This record gives sequence, structure tokens and C-alpha cells, in this order.
Amino acid sequence: MNEPAVSLFLELLRSAIWNRSADEDLFRHVGSTVWEEVISLAESQRVSALLYDGIMTLPTALRPGKKEVYTLFLQAEAIEKLNKGLNDELGNLAMEYGKIGCPFVLLKGQANAILYPRPEHRAPGDIDLFLYRKGDYEKANEWAKKKGCRMDAENIHHQSYEINGIHVENHKNICYFGIRKYDGLLEEKMQEIIRNHRFIELEIDSLKVSVLPVEFNAFFLFYHLFHHFIHLGVGVRQFCDWVLFMHTHSPQMDKEALTGLARQFDLLNAMEVFASAAVRYLGADPGVFPFTTDTEGKFVDVVMDDVLRGGNFGFSTFRNKSFRGKWDAKWHRFTYSVARTKKISGIAPRHINPLPVTKITTNLKLLFKK
Repeated sequence: MNEPAVSLFLELLRSAIWNRSADEDLFRHVGSTVWEEVISLAESQRVSALLYDGIMTLPTALRPGKKEVYTLFLQAEAIEKLNKGLNDELGNLAMEYGKIGCPFVLLKGQANAILYPRPEHRAPGDIDLFLYRKGDYEKANEWAKKKGCRMDAENIHHQSYEINGIHVENHKNICYFGIRKYDGLLEEKMQEIIRNHRFIELEIDSLKVSVLPVEFNAFFLFYHLFHHFIHLGVGVRQFCDWVLFMHTHSPQMDKEALTGLARQFDLLNAMEVFASAAVRYLGADPGVFPFTTDTEGKFVDVVMDDVLRGGNFGFSTFRNKSFRGKWDAKWHRFTYSVARTKKISGIAPRHINPLPVTKITTNLKLLFKK
């Protein structure tokens, strides 16, 4: 990828997430071809509305052409509508799940959007709901079936469905490591949080929802992006989510508790690498992290290069590839993922080295579950 395009993209992204003007000097002699690459990069990362915000801090003479700016404006407007739709549906689900006695914890998604200077410009995904009481996961799934929702195949830790054009995931676990030691430890941690009802309340468009406690949420958001990173790839959208969470909640966070969690799950080195990349490339304040960051560290460039090339969830890697069917696609993703482990294994060897076996056993569990 064109290095100037990457540099300009990152500057505009930093401008949007930190709510500051972009550095005008970087944009004084930018041609249309470079602007096309910058915009294409933003689209692959699903941050077009953030790019638009960054561009609008530039003087008119330094922006791309009117057509490109208007296209980005329309994309930002569409993302605003999507966010409103998700927030409205979240309110509907809170009411409906309340009627059947299924309290939930909101994971990621719209809870992350409020971390941004313009929450409506974070590209939304789906609605992830953790049903933490015994029997509620099954009850919520049954409710969706009775509503006539299109149900997807059940995953290891969630059941998803479509309602009013919105993708919803009912979670029986907040995530899945596929490694017995970590899955057992995660269950212990979650049961302690549930027993003591340590969830905290968040307000989204006047709707009050429960979310994970701050330190555990910081760990969970990191693992979510890291899980995708080691399997196929992760984009800057998820990276920004975690960085902005750390920035927002750092003052009240028990940082020793967070580093303790990272150590217990053998993810402290990985967290340090990503934090260092966030400081170097996203302009994060090193003081928000509970450890020393090293922007010249061995894997910092490896991580950011992978994030930028892979796009949202690594999908850009497969953009121009065709497959003979579902299993051919699965095999290609498996071989690609295994090949990547050699390059990134040093970041978190206890999670990355077992990846080939973990992926096989997980798929076998899903196959026999059907």
C-alpha cells in the first residue's frame, strides 16, 4: 500500500478520534490518486464516517474533490441512520427481554460508540447481549423463534438472529478461547462478577443498560480484538474501540487489576504490543496504559501492518478470491490463519501456537452439535 496514503489516513483517523484538527501541512500537495487510496483504505476499515470528520477539519482547498467529499458525507449519513436503528432496536429488546424476565449485559457495539466524539459516526455492527442467568439464554432464543426471526446456526458461545434488519447475538458466554485453561478461568471470573452483581450501568440515548465492570471490560475488549487478530485479522475500528475505552476510563480504572487479568490469561505481552502500536500510530497517550509502552518494540510494526492490510476483521485479504463452496472457503481461511501464526506467534505463544488444533476442535464441536 502507498505509504503516503497510509500516513494521511492515520492522521485523519487521529483527528476524528481525538477531536482535533488534522495537520494541514501533510495535505498541501495530495493528488487525486492518493486521495482515492485514502478513501479506499477507510472503506475497507469501515471508518468512512471518521475519515469524513477528519477531512472536514481541513481547509476546503486541502480536501479531496467535491464528489469524493459528498460521497463520504452520504456514507456518514447512512452510518448515522444505522446507529439510530441499532439504538432503537436495543431499546425494543430491553423492553421485550424485560417482559420475559431476561436481564442482559450489553457487550461491545453501541456501548463502545459513546466513547467517540461523535458516537453516531462509529460504524455499527450487531447487538451482543450476554444472558448471564441460568436458563435465560434458552428463554431468549425461544422468544426470537416465536417472533419468527431468522435464526443462524448456533455458535460455541452464542445464538444469533435477525430482527427488523438488525443482527442480534444472544451470548451464553462473553467469549470463547477454545483452550480449557482459559475458558475455565474465564468462567470463574464471570461467576464472581455475576454473584456479586458487579455490572455497571450505562446510558445510551436515554436507555440505561448494564455493561461489564470497567477493568474486566477493558480486558474483554482487548481479547475480542486480539481473538480476531490471531484468527484472520482485525481492523482499526476494533482497535480504536479499545484505545478509546482505555482513554475514557483510565482515571477510575484499577490498573493493577487489569494487568493482573492480562497476566492470568497470558496476554500481558500482547496487550503491551497493541498499546505500543496505539501510541505510535493512533496517537494514544501512553499514560492511559498500566504498563510501559515501547513504540520501537519487535512486533509493533507487524501488528499495525497486519491491521491496515487486512481491513475490517481481515476481510480485505479475501476480497478478490472466489471459492467453490463453504468448505473450500473454510479450508482457505484455515490455511491462511495457520500460515500467519509463524509471523505473530511471539506476541502470545500460548494462544497462537495451539491455534490450528483449536480451530479444528471448535469446528468439530460445531459439526457434531448440528
